[in-house]
Amino acid sequence: MKESGGRKEKRKFAGAGPRYRVVSWRFALLLLVSLWGCEASAGEAREAKHAKSAKVKVSGYGLLGNFELKRILRTLELSGKKPAFFGPAFIEDAALILAARVKRDGYLKPRIVIQLELENGGHMLATDAELIETPLPRPLRVVRAEFRIQKGVLYHYKTLGFAGIETLTDKQARSYFVETAILLHPKSARVYTPEKLRNGVSNLKDVLERTGYEEVTASVEDLKENDKNGQVTARVRVTQGPKSIVRSVHEDYYYTNANSRSATRVATEPQVTRDVFPNAPYSRVWAEDFVQALKTNLYHHGYPGATVDLTTAAREEHGKTNDLELNAVVKSGPLVHVGVVDFYGEKRTKESTMARRVRIKRGDLLDRMRVEEGRYRLAQLGSFDTVEFIYEPVDEQTRDVVYRVKEGKSLDFSLLFGYGSYELLRGGFELEKNNIWGLGHQARLKGVQSFKATSGDFNYTIPEFAAEVDLFFSATGLRREEIDFTRLEYGGGFGGHRYYKDYATDLTVRYNYQILNASEVPGIVAAQGPTNTAVGAIITDIKHDRRDNPLYPRRGYKVFLDYELGSEYLGGEVNYNRVDISASVHYPLGGGRYLGIGLNHGFILSIGDPAQNIPFNKRFFPGGENSIRGYREGDASPKDAFGRI
Repeated sequence: MKESGGRKEKRKFAGAGPRYRVVSWRFALLLLVSLWGCEASAGEAREAKHAKSAKVKVSGYGLLGNFELKRILRTLELSGKKPAFFGPAFIEDAALILAARVKRDGYLKPRIVIQLELENGGHMLATDAELIETPLPRPLRVVRAEFRIQKGVLYHYKTLGFAGIETLTDKQARSYFVETAILLHPKSARVYTPEKLRNGVSNLKDVLERTGYEEVTASVEDLKENDKNGQVTARVRVTQGPKSIVRSVHEDYYYTNANSRSATRVATEPQVTRDVFPNAPYSRVWAEDFVQALKTNLYHHGYPGATVDLTTAAREEHGKTNDLELNAVVKSGPLVHVGVVDFYGEKRTKESTMARRVRIKRGDLLDRMRVEEGRYRLAQLGSFDTVEFIYEPVDEQTRDVVYRVKEGKSLDFSLLFGYGSYELLRGGFELEKNNIWGLGHQARLKGVQSFKATSGDFNYTIPEFAAEVDLFFSATGLRREEIDFTRLEYGGGFGGHRYYKDYATDLTVRYNYQILNASEVPGIVAAQGPTNTAVGAIITDIKHDRRDNPLYPRRGYKVFLDYELGSEYLGGEVNYNRVDISASVHYPLGGGRYLGIGLNHGFILSIGDPAQNIPFNKRFFPGGENSIRGYREGDASPKDAFGRI
């Protein structure tokens, strides 16, 4: 039976053989046809890839203006793509966009001539005005489009007057319409457009409202536009009305669940009342700030749903002044605690690192300000492109906090170029690596080469290693040809940095070990200090910055102190104290003029014989772009009897 069954199985398999071969032959034919189709599709794709893309050109608006307008078209209309041809919709939209952009610059009546080259070799000519009345025919394939802009005259204010303003000078009022903080006032600084005029009137009203004139009105009268030369005359009529002053605010606080986390109980009578006396000009902005301050106080105490209703209780007129008494009804809403603190979207960053940054945990009172601060601190890691958060209610008194992040690239490479009066051309690179090990660590490598110097720096930072202190490690190298010697320095160290937000002050303390070498130093000068020595030092940097802008300051001041203590007990061969102090102040004088004063002073003291303890490289060599201007770099330094530095 087994043998018979085996033969049956064999015959059955043998009988299936021819059919299997037929199926295989058909499958092979189908496979060949499919491969041929894929190859044809791939060929078409390669042809499409290598096909020439349609060209767009903008002319007539200056070199930079043409480039900017072309970039706008590629960004808004093409989204960075390079199609093989343009459709009629693109040509029409592009004409509208270019005309609107040129009008915004003050050329209110431009003319745009559009020259089109079609796919079939034909040509078309149109203007932006014609396209509004007569759209282009459909379908249309354009392989080249050129937009020639004829700007026309620049519309600008010849005179701009004001009437009815009591608390501002005409110059102050004019600053909301045209640029006044400059020494010269060319046409480009007095550009007129209807939109800018409307915005100027709105801004002027807002300023007067913020100073207490809540009933102020402003309108434009005697507006005249000269289409031949672009000169515009206008007068703005202002009616300020009485000034409103907030004399007192009565605050009633209604707490919900003030003493219990059980069922919701809303107080029917105010549990806390108080009166405050701001004596401040009333405005919508002041009212919003006052309400927000009351809410913020309750946010800190765990009431994220706090509401404030601010109403006017009394208004008394005294000549040109209205005295206001306000009522503020403050309702706390339920007391809320933090449930789960969760994170979504992180791929490389460890959740434990993110939890340390947000500084909120389960069971805490829900402080909306601390939750927002956690979002800011996560963004400071430099690992995420976006950081958002949402609240997920668990019950009436508990909410989960969920942070959603999108991680950015962890590696960033930049090329550096510059020019200095002494080193001349400079070039280099900067390589940054963020979120190392998923712990938020950062590493930065920087190399710079110039005609006079070669330098390299490496820094590795561990954010908030302890409390709010960032720990860092550094290594540096420098070779620089000074006027009378060659400087060679290399070394490294470690330290900590902390920023004191309330005082706008950075404090850095670090240990640094360096090998300092000065070669080709004139013999008589070399006797003034070691030219080849090792230095071990503790360096303290304090920076207090109250400027309004770190790059272009117009108001404020900055103080910087660098103190360096070198000692044999720190691993070096010399003993000295080096101090460098700098300060600057900026103050607006009006009329586009600003006063800026800066002072830098440094000195070095030896502990023992100066010739044995003050390294030659640590001496001061003033002059150049960052010190005493008018002298070459290092050329303002002391000289010996032979005139050598």
